[in-house]
Amino acid sequence: MNKLYTAQEVADRLKIKKTTVYELIKRGELESSKIGKQLRVSEDQLTQYLNRSSSGNSESGQDIPYTSVNFEPESSLLKRDYLLHSSGIILGGQTSAALELLLGKMSAHPDGLPVLQSHMNDYNGLYSLYFEKAHIAATSLDIDDIRHLVPGIPLILLSLYKYSVGFYVQAGNPEKISSVENLTDPKVVFMNREKGSARRVYLDRLLKERGISSEKISGYRNEAVSDMSSASAVFEHRANVAFGEEMIARYFPGLDFVPVTDMQMYLAIPAESVRKPGFSVLVEIVQSEDFKAEIHHLTGYDTSYTGEMICI
Repeated sequence: MNKLYTAQEVADRLKIKKTTVYELIKRGELESSKIGKQLRVSEDQLTQYLNRSSSGNSESGQDIPYTSVNFEPESSLLKRDYLLHSSGIILGGQTSAALELLLGKMSAHPDGLPVLQSHMNDYNGLYSLYFEKAHIAATSLDIDDIRHLVPGIPLILLSLYKYSVGFYVQAGNPEKISSVENLTDPKVVFMNREKGSARRVYLDRLLKERGISSEKISGYRNEAVSDMSSASAVFEHRANVAFGEEMIARYFPGLDFVPVTDMQMYLAIPAESVRKPGFSVLVEIVQSEDFKAEIHHLTGYDTSYTGEMICI
């Protein structure tokens, strides 16, 4: 049987630090496999690494593809590795009006760096950060999910804002939708978000907790790639309900909003980068009272925790 090892078990066998194991995996020198959300190294993969090391074929800096993880960034922009060594910052993940405001302030700051933003869902943004295809990831996933998706890399989570998430329904809420249980009503057609988005992760987790099968939800497999798209589907009567952030509903006068929960938007930044030029300016802007006041006025977002930093 091909035994599977955790990163710590590999570290113990090789007599190295656990973080070094993750570095070997990131560089492609040590292959690994994903078991659920966890990285595992098989006996065969470990043996192959030891054989390469003993024969001198695993030199530091050698460019070996990530064959076992098979990660492909969604954006062609992120495939251009030379951008990572330019004078700009690559930000992957969600977008919002508050982020646009932040990027504008970065470009106007005398010590700021240009930020190249690539719009993608939360999972892909964090994977891009892990595989060094982005410098920062914008995400609304839970802290535990972020830890699982970026293992072995100390991160600073810079809090941007808290916002309300819930159901987009047609004016007057004719289907009386107030909870996920109502999505199983045969008369209701749902517009879902794509896999890997914070909305989809939260909804799937909630369905599992409530014991609700997705097969009972008409339209569950219909996917939109943004809150704007899902809200538009309800507005145009292609669906009765969708799940997204409250502010988007304001763009559609024919929609009502039913709050379900609050989410926190973070900027996930490798801890080693926070004090570097450009990154420190970004932190300075987010922590300023002017920025907090502007995003609250612009969006109504809760800025109680804006600028706080969480080490994970």
